[in-house]
Amino acid sequence: MQSSAAAAPPLRVIIIRHAEKPDKGKNLSCQGQNRAAALPAVLHQKFGKPDYTYVPAVSNGKKSGHLRMFQTITPFATQYNLKVNSNYSVDAYGALAADILQRSGTVLVVWEHSAIDNIAKALGVKHPGKWAGDDFDTIWIISYDKGKAVLQQDREGLYPSPNCK
Repeated sequence: MQSSAAAAPPLRVIIIRHAEKPDKGKNLSCQGQNRAAALPAVLHQKFGKPDYTYVPAVSNGKKSGHLRMFQTITPFATQYNLKVNSNYSVDAYGALAADILQRSGTVLVVWEHSAIDNIAKALGVKHPGKWAGDDFDTIWIISYDKGKAVLQQDREGLYPSPNCK
């Protein structure tokens, strides 16, 4: 007897870091704003519309140091009417991963580069390596083969102008 319900799509986690930042300040630089504006076309072409999107909580009540991730994803979220989950602090890897692992389909995570390896480990990747501090273009893709996390890398392929438009 077959079920009429469609099987849930397999979990695929797409992780990017926030776009370029200025030497001082908490927002994106002009180059970062240009990257964020170009991301919707790139991400949609590569991965389609994500089923879930996560950024870290913008504020912990003391500062708004994690605004860049939200600024990075805003053009994509606006264009495709995405709900953005910002319930987790930047260092809440375990709670974030536990939430993601309950999902199916495509999950997009936009996070701070220094925490991405910890998120990947919490998602089951054994040795993800570190994300380079000057790398704003890499994409990590985590899929699951027979329950085992498999990490692949791709590139956005963007070279945004440093000038404000």
